[in-house]
Amino acid sequence: MDLDYYLIDAIAPFFTVSSDTPEVNWSKVPFSRLENDNGIDPQKAVVVEQAFHRYVDAVTAEGYNAISLDDMAHLVNHSFYSDQLNAKIDSYRVFYRRLIAYARAKGCEVFITTDILFLNRFISEHTGMDQKRNIRFLSRSVHRLFSGFPDLSGIIVRIGESDGVDVQGDFQSRLVIKTARQCRHYLKKMVQVCEQFDKQLIMRTWTLGAFPIGDLMWNPHTFHAVFDNLPVQNLIISQKFGETDFFRYLTMSPLLFEGNHRRIVEFQARREYEGFGEFPSYTGFDYERYARYLRNCPMLCGISVWCQTGGWSHFNRLSFCDNSSLWVELNVSSTLRIFHDSFTAEKAAVTFITNRYPGTDGDSFVKFLRFADKAVKELWYIPEFAVQRLYFRRTRVPPLFYLFWDTIMINHTVRKIIRRFVHERREAIEDGYRALRAVEKMRRLAENLPVDMGEIAFQYRTFEILAVAREYYFGDWHHDLQERIEQLITAYRRDYPDGFHVIADFNPVKFRKWLIKAVFHLSLRRHPHYRIIDRLVLLRFASLIYPLFRIWEKRRLPSFTRNQAMGIEILFK
Repeated sequence: MDLDYYLIDAIAPFFTVSSDTPEVNWSKVPFSRLENDNGIDPQKAVVVEQAFHRYVDAVTAEGYNAISLDDMAHLVNHSFYSDQLNAKIDSYRVFYRRLIAYARAKGCEVFITTDILFLNRFISEHTGMDQKRNIRFLSRSVHRLFSGFPDLSGIIVRIGESDGVDVQGDFQSRLVIKTARQCRHYLKKMVQVCEQFDKQLIMRTWTLGAFPIGDLMWNPHTFHAVFDNLPVQNLIISQKFGETDFFRYLTMSPLLFEGNHRRIVEFQARREYEGFGEFPSYTGFDYERYARYLRNCPMLCGISVWCQTGGWSHFNRLSFCDNSSLWVELNVSSTLRIFHDSFTAEKAAVTFITNRYPGTDGDSFVKFLRFADKAVKELWYIPEFAVQRLYFRRTRVPPLFYLFWDTIMINHTVRKIIRRFVHERREAIEDGYRALRAVEKMRRLAENLPVDMGEIAFQYRTFEILAVAREYYFGDWHHDLQERIEQLITAYRRDYPDGFHVIADFNPVKFRKWLIKAVFHLSLRRHPHYRIIDRLVLLRFASLIYPLFRIWEKRRLPSFTRNQAMGIEILFK
């Protein structure tokens, strides 16, 4: 496809400075980690800049022509900030000018990200959190950004997710847009500034379900209420390919064909829900299918590939840096080859591995990736559950339930819930072990491929836990099974202390089958259209129900559901 933008995030180089915490928030540059009392630490700036050069060299060599950098808040001064904060921002402005100049010299366009709205006590006091004053503040910020950085191509705006609860530093973003009308007001003002400077505003529709605007990424009514009749020259809509996050088993969003604004479609190379690049999780076979679908999209002007951004985990591979992942780089390369050169997934994979390791048997590598694809789709996911299209309030329920980021959950709550949706239980157990044998076949093929055998051994041990866990989820309960699982986990933790967190709790949870059935019948629906109960109860009063859910959550769900990202409370706003 001949597209204008082949965009990739450039967050990885900023993580090359050491972390003082085992769990890392990969959703934003860790600004506080880069600083000393006077601003950005000069020694750390050198490390990041050198890594940035290598990163830009690598992605432009692949064919990417645009990068995204975090974030506008750290690049714009305001008179009501403290002198200390403005001095710190000045140090970032100097540093970013060097980064932008290097990227532009390599023929790479640069976009700066921003949340609506980034905040601190100075901003809150200045605007009083009044919407009109917030809009004026944001418009001035965009104006000053383009005035100070004329080589930028534009900004990338996120409205449906804010900083995680763990983000530290001078700015933390917060969701302030609640309705389609408010969103239009913000967009109109920012687009006017972009028109003045001849820049692009890339508006991401990604939302987590909070407030009436929370269904923007899949609800055509909200979509049109936001975008209809807005200027098209300087506004690009950026959408994820499905109705939820970057999971398997999703169909392409029909909203990609709605309206008349140009589109960028977002894809993910570093699979935050499929191992963070610790084992093969090839996206090419899926993305080839999506590319065929998108050839009929007249508004398509680009793709956006997330190769480091996203998720919380202790896995610390950095894309195109010293400890990068072969599997992430494979996905980065193949995604571009599929969309830019119309390669098949097989040709893209063979091109990558033979360029990287001349003489590699391409057919064997494709077989290896086919088995990897089978293992992920049939064991990492539970197909009977994954294919079900479920909605809770304004959110499309993810097709992956018991595994989140770097944590595998094996407990009675998960067992009770997942059995509600999976009825062919014996088959699910048998299919799990059949998929595990695919990893064994990968291991045999890997012996003659330029592949780290330790990574495949790690994959097998991790997937083995999931296969045995299916016996617990879907089979009859007995203490011998609990003992098998506990022994398996103990050995896994011993051999892979930096592997996945496995949270196992076999204590029974006392709620009856009829109650689970009733709760899910009332709260979940199998189509995107809102029911009467959604409009009258769930959309209006769920925030009042959340305190009761929170009591249940603390007793039955792991702490990471509260301590990472925005917390589960966001689903009830």
